[in-house]
Amino acid sequence: MYRSVVFIILVTYISNSFSWNPFASKEEIEEVSLSPSESNLIQKKAGWANDDDKTLLFEIHSDLNGPIQCSSVNVELKDGKQVNKGLIPKLFIPHNASKFLSVPNVIKGTMKSYSIVCTCFKKNGKGDCINPLKKTTGN
Repeated sequence: MYRSVVFIILVTYISNSFSWNPFASKEEIEEVSLSPSESNLIQKKAGWANDDDKTLLFEIHSDLNGPIQCSSVNVELKDGKQVNKGLIPKLFIPHNASKFLSVPNVIKGTMKSYSIVCTCFKKNGKGDCINPLKKTTGN
C-alpha cells in the first residue's frame, strides 16, 4: 500500500512538471546585459563631495524605455588595485530617472577608471528594454 501511494505521488509530481500551462506566456521576459548603444543612453557621473574625499559618489541616469538594474561597481586605482562593490539588492533605475550610490575607500585622486554593470529586461532576450511589471497588449 505504501509503495502504491509513493508511486502515485511521484507520477503526479513528474506529470505536473511536464504538463501544459494555460497561463504561460509565449514570450519570456529575460534579464540581459546592455548593448553598447543602450549603454550610451546611461549617463554616469562620478566624483567626491566637498567634505569627504574618501567616498566616491555616482549619479546614474537612464534614458532607456524600460528600467535598468545595476549589480556592481568596479573601480581601478592608479596603483593597479581594484575596489569592487556588489549592489545587493540591485540598484533599480526606472525610465528617465536618476539614482545615486557611493563606494567607500576610494580616495580622491587615486581613481584611474570605473565601470558599472547594469542589465535590463527584454522579451525573449531581444529588442528594446521593457518594464517586466507592465502588461503588454497583443499577446
